[in-house]
Amino acid sequence: MNVKFLWELCCEIRASAPPEFWTASVDELERAYNGIGPEDWPEWVRKFISILLRPFAAAALIHDYEFSREYKSYGMFTDANIRLAVNVAKFAVFDHRPILIPYGVAAGLLCQFFGYQAYKNGKLREVAK
Repeated sequence: MNVKFLWELCCEIRASAPPEFWTASVDELERAYNGIGPEDWPEWVRKFISILLRPFAAAALIHDYEFSREYKSYGMFTDANIRLAVNVAKFAVFDHRPILIPYGVAAGLLCQFFGYQAYKNGKLREVAK
C-alpha cells in the first residue's frame, strides 16, 4: 500500500503519532512499513493479514515507524501499542465502522503481550526501487 496515501489518511484523522513521524520522509516510511505483522513472519502471511486487516493499514504505518526507530525503551513500546489501539478506533469511526474498535484494542494488546522481541529487533529495512 502507498505510504504517502496512508500518511495523508493519518493527517486527515489526526492520528496519534510521535512528533517526528509527521516530518519523516516517504523513503523512511517505506523502509519502516512492512504491512501488518512482525518482520519475522513469512512475507505471504503478512500480505494475507494485511489484506484481511486493510482498514488498519494507516494505523500500522505509525506502529511500524515506531518499531523502526533506533532509540527504544519499554515505555516507548507501550506507547506505540496504545497508539495502535487508539488509531484503529479513530479509523473505525472515520470509516463509519465502529464494529472494528474492539479489533484495534485486541491488536494493541496482542502487540503488548507478544511483540516486545519484534520491537527490540525492529529497524529500517532496505527497499528495492
